[in-house]
Amino acid sequence: MGSVSPLEVLIVGGGPVGLALALDLGRRGVRSTIIEQRPETSEGIQAKASVIDERTMEYCRQLGVADDVANSGYPDDLSGDTVFCTGLADKYIGRLEMPSAKDREVPPESSEMMRRCPQMLFDPLLARAVVAQKMTDIRYGIECVGCEQDSEGVTVFVKTVQDGQTEQLRARYVVGCDGPASILRKTLNIAFDGQLLGYSTSAIVKVDLHRYNTFGGRKAERYGFMSPEGVWGNYTAIDGKDLWRFTLMGVVEKIDIDALDIHTPIRKSLGREDAEYEVISMSQWRRSQFVAERYTEGRVFLAGDSAHVMSPTGGHGLNTGMGDARDLSWILQGLIEGWGGPGLMEAYNTERRPIALRNGTSSSQNLQIWKDRRGRDLVLETSPEADEQRRILGQKIAVVVAKEFQAIGIALGYNYAESPLIVPDGSEAPADDPEKYIQTARPGHRAPHYWLEAGKSTIDLFGNGFVLLSLGTAAPTDTQNLVDAAKKVGLPLESVTIKDPKVADLYQSPLVLVRPDGMVAWRGESLPEDTHSLIDRIRGAAIAK
Repeated sequence: MGSVSPLEVLIVGGGPVGLALALDLGRRGVRSTIIEQRPETSEGIQAKASVIDERTMEYCRQLGVADDVANSGYPDDLSGDTVFCTGLADKYIGRLEMPSAKDREVPPESSEMMRRCPQMLFDPLLARAVVAQKMTDIRYGIECVGCEQDSEGVTVFVKTVQDGQTEQLRARYVVGCDGPASILRKTLNIAFDGQLLGYSTSAIVKVDLHRYNTFGGRKAERYGFMSPEGVWGNYTAIDGKDLWRFTLMGVVEKIDIDALDIHTPIRKSLGREDAEYEVISMSQWRRSQFVAERYTEGRVFLAGDSAHVMSPTGGHGLNTGMGDARDLSWILQGLIEGWGGPGLMEAYNTERRPIALRNGTSSSQNLQIWKDRRGRDLVLETSPEADEQRRILGQKIAVVVAKEFQAIGIALGYNYAESPLIVPDGSEAPADDPEKYIQTARPGHRAPHYWLEAGKSTIDLFGNGFVLLSLGTAAPTDTQNLVDAAKKVGLPLESVTIKDPKVADLYQSPLVLVRPDGMVAWRGESLPEDTHSLIDRIRGAAIAK
């Protein structure tokens, strides 16, 4: 049995969420240790997440890896189109058009645009950044088998995967990023509530897919195959080149994957018996929507897939997990440095759990679109009536599927207005629309983006400590009372003055207090008389009345 190690933060799981959290903590001067049961950060071919949405890209910008993501190797000239057909050599139904990264513009509501970066590239680039930062000890080949905690810290029981040698690690705080089957969540008896949506059978296929597309037009990122029974299969680009995830839809029961004939449907999709392709791997996985009953238990936090899983239809799972890391990093900083109150722990649960429910519900709704069978009874036939049905179906499905792939509202529009750390101002929230996003500085929402100068956004002001914005020429100049109240408890606070009236109009208030995660905590015409109470509220040292 090894000796107990005194750690500040122990992160169980070295996937993207654990790595991002460690990188963010390191920026804040907080050391961490990651234990990961795999022997290394995987660079092997994976059919996992690849959508890095606008909010996660803003986070990557903050972490210093946005350029690495943009230049990861995924081709920037591949369109984001989805083609709907009955087979690549059969009948065309329609196309959802989306520009490539090369042609796409940064949306006016953000400093970054959505990117494609497959997880087999995303995880290693995060790992390289963590190693270069030198604030995190990554221990591979170590498996968590349980934990115990008391008022002072958490004892985590681990074993070496290679030889089974056991050890105890002692940490002030522990974060479970150990996936859907989280040992930490199970050890703490935290329920994982939700629903099984079915099973999906996938194959990673190496193929020059565009070679078999008989419809012409530009290369697409996805191809969906339809029959009267609905969508029976689809291809999704993995690396944007010749690696694709081929998914068979409609499988509702668990099957023997080794006995499955995957070649027949692949050849059917390609339209040629002599098609050249290579099946690299096959798998069957549970498509589900589950959320942990709670995200915290004492000094243990859950983040990423250990806290929530959702259908990949929309690509929200990874991005939701990255949002967990962004919120949790400053909370842990406050707890470790002492300026954060006990209310921070419960606030993390109050803030992040509803977002997982929201995003998971949206993902499940996206899945239902693919299962719809209406208006498809003639899609395989050859007749003027069948041509017209395919034309109408193509138009309709492009509109509804756009909700899955054009979801800036999901990325930027979530809010923490119900959090005890947020001071409401009585204003109404804009509509929560997956496809649209209206910037607002309402407390609990993301502080709006505005280009202050070339290459510098208001978003770039946030991410370290708290920021008090004094906006417009009429903003109160005497904010020293708030600065003094923050200094008294050690809370990091910076005052920033922006006289541009357009920023004041956008934020709709002369004074706005923004948290380290870029969310608005408070705004007003003037500071409250009791600035100490305001500081206590936003740092979790006071209970909202």
